Amino acid sequence: MNMKEVTLYDGFLAELRKRFPRGAELTNALVDMLYIEREAVYRRLRGEVPFTFIEVMTISKELGISLDNLTLAEKGKSRPFQLKLVEYANPADADYRMMKDFISMLADVKDRTDLEAGHSTNIIPRAFCYYYSNITRFYHFKWLYQYSHVDSLKSFREVVISPRLAEIQQEYLRVTRQLKSSYFIFDHLVFHYLVTDIKFFASINLIAPDEVQALKEELMQLLDDMEHFAAKGRFSDTGNEMFIYLSNINLDTNYCYLSTGDFHLSMLKAFTLNMLISRDNYTFERLQSWLQSLKRSSTLITVSGEKQRVMFFEEQKRLVETL
Repeated sequence: MNMKEVTLYDGFLAELRKRFPRGAELTNALVDMLYIEREAVYRRLRGEVPFTFIEVMTISKELGISLDNLTLAEKGKSRPFQLKLVEYANPADADYRMMKDFISMLADVKDRTDLEAGHSTNIIPRAFCYYYSNITRFYHFKWLYQYSHVDSLKSFREVVISPRLAEIQQEYLRVTRQLKSSYFIFDHLVFHYLVTDIKFFASINLIAPDEVQALKEELMQLLDDMEHFAAKGRFSDTGNEMFIYLSNINLDTNYCYLSTGDFHLSMLKAFTLNMLISRDNYTFERLQSWLQSLKRSSTLITVSGEKQRVMFFEEQKRLVETL
């Protein structure tokens, strides 16, 4: 290896040890990923035998390590992300696996007492809308409308959530209720955006009047449930806390992070239902700082902020009544 290759390879090994500070965890992960003997992993980590090109690519893909990023001279100018592009129209086994892998990752860290999950959002997040079948179907319908060919457009009535997908959604809700602490910062116009979308699709006859009524009833129920939850700030079945903030400025997109002492995950919403994911620590620090800053221009309506909470939900109910 020349000097540049040595530097890149050392950076790759350093990134592995950063992801798995405990040597045993790193060894176990590499054995599972590469299907090689434990002693062969030890030799690679000691530098006696280099990882092969295929092994480096396999590890990088599994852990989201950007080899391009390791070669950068200027730290922080480019950060690695993976686009989790799930096909919701006709999910294949790989799509279902991708969804279940994310839930498994949440389940792995849910019992950590130092876990924190932060979100900022301008759409109704999955942790809320998955309780309501028509609202969930609407977001799938919108995704299909935006990413389907004109000659294959479906009406809202034709959009069906498969039993397998519905089971995964309920599993997601079970796991999120078990997260020790989380918070959501809502764009103050989040329901305005949703109501505007529903009215548009109704105006072009893709949502029938009876379906608009069904959506209206579920939105009213969602608002009632959110208001009751915001008053106490804890899940009744797990006792875990969730805080709700209202942003006083418009949010350009949706951000999310998960954090424990040795695990950091950053997510950006893409294409309505998909996510860009990064395990990069610098990205996490920037995203966490961004959301903490956003809190300062937001109003906490969980437990405290009773006047603002009442005013917000009354305003949203008047808005939904216009459907």
